[in-house]
Amino acid sequence: MADKEPTPKNMAQRFFDLCLLLLGGIIALWVALQLLAQFWGWIALIAVLVTAIWALVVILRARRNRW
Repeated sequence: MADKEPTPKNMAQRFFDLCLLLLGGIIALWVALQLLAQFWGWIALIAVLVTAIWALVVILRARRNRW
């Protein structure tokens, strides 16, 4: 029972693996962009609300901490 070393992949197999990885990455990016396209309005609204609340807190703190 000798240990078999993995055979090195030839150039065609490596190219095929690379193409599959690229295809998978492109599909994942496409799905992510489709999901983002559905929710970007809500994300922008939440970002504006959080920024407005943060600015209000900063202004109120500055007015209360006067000398």
